[in-house]
Amino acid sequence: MKGIKLDMKTERKLALDEKFYPEVLRLEECGTDRLRILVDGETSQTIHYYDPQGFNNITEIASGGTSLVYAAYWKNTSKFVIKKFVKSLTKEVINEIYLTEMVNSHPNIIQFYGVTNLKGEINYSLVLDYADGGTLEKYLRDSAITFNWESQLKFAKEIANAISWLHADKGIIHGDLHTIKLADFGRSCLQESDGYIKAYGVIPYVDPILFNNESHLTKKSDIYSLGVLFWELMSRSSPFNFEKRNDHGSIILGIYNGMREDRIQGTKCWRHEPDERPNIHQVISELKSINSGNNSVSNKFAPSNVALQLKKGKTTEKLENEDFDLSNCDRDCDLSKILD
Repeated sequence: MKGIKLDMKTERKLALDEKFYPEVLRLEECGTDRLRILVDGETSQTIHYYDPQGFNNITEIASGGTSLVYAAYWKNTSKFVIKKFVKSLTKEVINEIYLTEMVNSHPNIIQFYGVTNLKGEINYSLVLDYADGGTLEKYLRDSAITFNWESQLKFAKEIANAISWLHADKGIIHGDLHTIKLADFGRSCLQESDGYIKAYGVIPYVDPILFNNESHLTKKSDIYSLGVLFWELMSRSSPFNFEKRNDHGSIILGIYNGMREDRIQGTKCWRHEPDERPNIHQVISELKSINSGNNSVSNKFAPSNVALQLKKGKTTEKLENEDFDLSNCDRDCDLSKILD
């Protein structure tokens, strides 16, 4: 593996804020193999359209609450990923196409090539680069011998630099950082969006303040998730052993009631109060100050030295099982359906 490749999946966040995001986006044909996105009637982006007849050997490789992901060959040559939207409005699909194209130039964000229509589908599907990285947990396990401290630090810097680029250069909050796949990255929103945004994501990586339905997604939410990713890199363990557990509802219940993993000293990204977390520039500065040859830093994060357990914390509200609809709980789920 040469490095982190991240995928922007943006379908959910921006579309929820009707006040910020009225009907200003349209997608229309401009030739047999091109589409253009119109913002307030003006052409913003032109993207490639792939004739679905050109794809073969289409195989489902992943699924989630809002999408199905397929591997496919284009005219028996190049291998792509096709992301098909599930239960998404046309407006939400256009939102994702718009933001995915917007961030298409960063070397650590997976390449977006265009769109297609799968058989029987009205909405467009995304055509993306095929990045067979697997989960971070699997990669760390399979590469336990060769994945040294220098590699850990390199990965951490790549992730942080990509987030810095999104925050500062593109004005985008990611909102769904996790490691289901190394190429699974998304549900983002523009920073100008000030409407309520639901908690949606993979449980251990979600900013705890988002479990309060009155809280908003912020850049500091990305910082919290980034801290969990860093912990996973250093400990070479899945947070809460999440990859192997099926009791996701109990994890949500515990976190909502103040349960937390034992913090590693100095992990400021994990602080409960967003204002106490560093910004992304401070994170990068700290990473730059770390000596890549300092194995003592890596050793204190070794699995034998990391307590992977729940620790009781403070909470102002006690919830019981009956307060949650855990039947709606999936590993990648809309948490507001559970918390409402």
